[in-house]
Amino acid sequence: MKYINFKKVGYSFHHAFRGVIRLLANEQNARIHAIITIGTGMLVYILDVSRLEAAILFMAVIMVFAMEIMNTAIEKVCNEIDQKHNENIKFIKDAMAGAVLLASVIAIVWQL
Repeated sequence: MKYINFKKVGYSFHHAFRGVIRLLANEQNARIHAIITIGTGMLVYILDVSRLEAAILFMAVIMVFAMEIMNTAIEKVCNEIDQKHNENIKFIKDAMAGAVLLASVIAIVWQL
């Protein structure tokens, strides 16, 4: 039976938090999503929203934030692969931007 290496788990969390902090420091859209997430949390508290409704709201905004993280990561990889104009990479970037847009629309619809 294998044991849990808490040192490795700690490093994993460290790298994950560092990634989110770097994303927020360098990506404007991520900061916008973070502000919306915080604003949603404040409104949930102020308006005394039920736990179920709050859970749905947070799933929606976190889904968008997660999609933004994936979008940024894939864009960075694409930029490393080819800095010149490349139609395939353009399609990949546009598709990921579309995924973030769809997640945003779903989040808005869930909140209505």
